[in-house]
Amino acid sequence: MRRRAPFFAFLAVAALLACAFFDQPAAAKPRKKSRRHKPAAAAANFDTRLPVLGTHLSEFPPGAAKPVADQACLSCHAADLVWQQRLTEKQWTASVNKMIGWGAEVPEARKAELVAYLVSNFGPDNTKFQPVVTRPVGR
Repeated sequence: MRRRAPFFAFLAVAALLACAFFDQPAAAKPRKKSRRHKPAAAAANFDTRLPVLGTHLSEFPPGAAKPVADQACLSCHAADLVWQQRLTEKQWTASVNKMIGWGAEVPEARKAELVAYLVSNFGPDNTKFQPVVTRPVGR
């Protein structure tokens, strides 16, 4: 044990000196308050006039079955979802039947009229869809 005593004494003296050297009293040297400057807002790297996603919604084109389409389709979908379709009459009929099965309210007497409206406006020759360009999400 006597061999270790000088080593521990040296460690104790070194620790005291380190505390005295590194832990100066606050009264000896007043610290300056650091002022953190907020960085200037970065310039947007997109056109700030662009709409926010989900705020620019299109409507269905005019037609006899537009009210039926508004009631049946727009309760769950944006019109843009329908605008981008290019389905045949058979495909629109299947789609309308599927949506009715999922709860779309389409009177049986107006189902054929709705399908004809969808085919005439959003059939295979549909080139009317133009995607809406929006600003990046969260900006």
